[in-house]
Amino acid sequence: MSQREQRGVVSGIPTLWVHPLVSSRACLAAALCFVSSLIASPLLAATFVVDTTSDLSVIACTEAAADCSLRGAIAAANVAADLDLIEFNIPTNDPGCDADGICRIAVGSSLSISRGLTIDGYTQPGSQPNTIPAPGANNAQLKIEITSADFVNLGVALFSLSSADASPFSLRGLAMFLPTGAIVTGGLRHDHRGNWFCVDARGASPAFNLPCSALGLSGFNRSIRIGGPDPADRNVIAGGGRDSNGIPGGGTSQLRVNSIVSERGSILLQGNLIGLAPDGMTPLSMRDAFRINTGDDAFDTPDIRILDNRFARAQRNFSGGYGGALEFAVSRTMTQTAQIQGNVFGLAVDGSVVGVEKDHITVFLGNGSRVPRLQIGGLGAGEGNTFAGALRQSTSGLSLGSAVILPSGTVSTFVEFVGNRMLGNQGIGLDFPSATAGGGIAIGRTLNDAGDPDLGANLQQNHPKISAFSVNGSQFDVTYRVDSDPANSSYPLRVDFYKADGDEGEVLLDSDVYEASAAQQDQSASLTIPPGVSLSDDDVIVAIATDAEGRSSEFSFDTLTLSVVDTPDPHPAGLPFEVTVSAVATSGPFKPNGIVEVSMNTSPVTTCQIVLVPSSTPLTSTGSCQMVPVVTGSNRTLTATYRTLQGAFASATGGDITATTTHTVTDPGPEQIGFRSCRFSALEGSDAVIQIERPSGGVASVSVELAHSTGTASVDADYTAPANQVLQWAPGDLAAKTITVPIFSDALSESNEHFRLNLNNVIGAAILPFAQMDVEIFDGSAERTFRDGFEGEACLP
Repeated sequence: MSQREQRGVVSGIPTLWVHPLVSSRACLAAALCFVSSLIASPLLAATFVVDTTSDLSVIACTEAAADCSLRGAIAAANVAADLDLIEFNIPTNDPGCDADGICRIAVGSSLSISRGLTIDGYTQPGSQPNTIPAPGANNAQLKIEITSADFVNLGVALFSLSSADASPFSLRGLAMFLPTGAIVTGGLRHDHRGNWFCVDARGASPAFNLPCSALGLSGFNRSIRIGGPDPADRNVIAGGGRDSNGIPGGGTSQLRVNSIVSERGSILLQGNLIGLAPDGMTPLSMRDAFRINTGDDAFDTPDIRILDNRFARAQRNFSGGYGGALEFAVSRTMTQTAQIQGNVFGLAVDGSVVGVEKDHITVFLGNGSRVPRLQIGGLGAGEGNTFAGALRQSTSGLSLGSAVILPSGTVSTFVEFVGNRMLGNQGIGLDFPSATAGGGIAIGRTLNDAGDPDLGANLQQNHPKISAFSVNGSQFDVTYRVDSDPANSSYPLRVDFYKADGDEGEVLLDSDVYEASAAQQDQSASLTIPPGVSLSDDDVIVAIATDAEGRSSEFSFDTLTLSVVDTPDPHPAGLPFEVTVSAVATSGPFKPNGIVEVSMNTSPVTTCQIVLVPSSTPLTSTGSCQMVPVVTGSNRTLTATYRTLQGAFASATGGDITATTTHTVTDPGPEQIGFRSCRFSALEGSDAVIQIERPSGGVASVSVELAHSTGTASVDADYTAPANQVLQWAPGDLAAKTITVPIFSDALSESNEHFRLNLNNVIGAAILPFAQMDVEIFDGSAERTFRDGFEGEACLP
């Protein structure tokens, strides 16, 4: 049964579409399936039980204590005739074991393997395989660690397979970490499952300052299996060591196989955590992308399957343009299609974005004559990959942070991109770099050309243009055309429609077949919305066209116009003002989606971001944001930029779209708090209503302490003392703070009395115009005339 049959088939895909490469991938009988293609292991000749963490060549390996080291067991196995097994039963009181039963074997030199061998760390008491299905976390309990003494770089691999006789070689249930160019190299056949590469048995990256590289299988291997479909098979392959800023990360891994006349080579990389700690959330990124090499040109293309892994490559500071998650290096003309399916790129197991610096997948050719054949994703259940959080890399001129970037130049590629989910990548889904008139390389959107006669990656297949769209219950109606002359494309085309998240497809909706008889004409179709998917007339859909030989286009896009208006600065100046942007589609049936970035040419630049929202006006979306200018001055320029890589629209040339307007920024003045006057007159039998004002500013958060002190007036006899307190103003809060003080009345005829209020300990402002106020109490029985507030030229001492 094929991978597609095993995973199920998405309903709604036209049954008349049969990709010619699908049948070549199908297993016609169980004996032909990938796992069964691995050479059957011979019967085990001997079992050696390691019972000490010593690195001495102790090779007795009897039931006596401490007479069988790992080095000794390997030496004994190297002289045996058949495939041997090394198990572990190290007592927890061994000097190399800790209180948690984790036993560390620190070797002083490389471990040389010359015969087929399995080393099984899960036999150590307390060890347990992982039970969480891919692509989740890894909860294995590993009890055997293998490293170098004092973390010395051995100069060669930890396990060095000296000849083809060292096959098959299998590692199980081991945590291996040391500064090295590879933990495993050499040999002919590899089968490694349930290990943690470049992390310790607690899932942490050891603090040595050189990189740890996991797999250096770059020779003439026949078969390589790393992981598998069962939870217990899954490896952790992480970036051990430290990068240039002391952050965990470093190293690389490479898998290469070659076929021979009598045997087709095979690579299975399945279900692993790559670039993440066992928790599936902590990035322990490798310096380089994980490299898959297709081998030489002499024989059949190896069977290569990259399935159900979780990749991450968080941002690091290596120079030289390192980065990316997966590199597919093609040094041959491929005759069979490699499958990259069911993988998750850039997401932690909790759904948070870890990201991948640079493009998720890079297709690299040994030279321009090599021909890659890849299927990235698929139409079957579970076959699509998820690509999230790819980041453009400033040190690499050819990196936008796309899902897949193909080689540039006059090359021949067959890369099918189907059923994948795009979630917040800075670049596009499938990127065709193309030559520019000045001899450079252009990346980003590739424009359609009349009739589609161009060469280059995937023949620069034209993308579909959608002219009508509506939702009708559980179906959607769409009209589209593909401007590809049958002389320039291999018909029929399959057209896949996606609900768009930003510029790329978030979820595959359905597919249609575009026959040569309809070439370069409008075609209408009623297609099915998958169960559980919400779709409305306000959504944007995008499409990819794939020819009959597996060459996909980039995602479709439409064009729009942009306008921007602003409100005047409010009073006081310096508070936020509002910017509103309108986007109107000039092609296609959709209301624009995506992101608009607004900037004002202050220094530093003032910015805000708008997510467009469909409006009630046809073909129109709008959005607003607030800006607080950081520099004053008139005739500033507001620039609104629609980011084409974050929306399904672009300029006619495939680039960003901008609109401008002017804005006058006025000075908010200094931040001030104070009493309006330094004296206040109050009449016996009334309330003294006193205000602390904010006469200038209004941009910052400010506060001040109000304190009362007695004078000639008596507390509780003449007035009620106000409480000492902190008065606070938020940005934009200009209202005065009011303090009400009851003044008592008596029958006595007496002179004026007073008490005092003070403002102290101001934060974020100056105390102006007055920090002190004296409140005078006038005798209610006297005939006096007075006015509230300041009287005379001087305040009281």
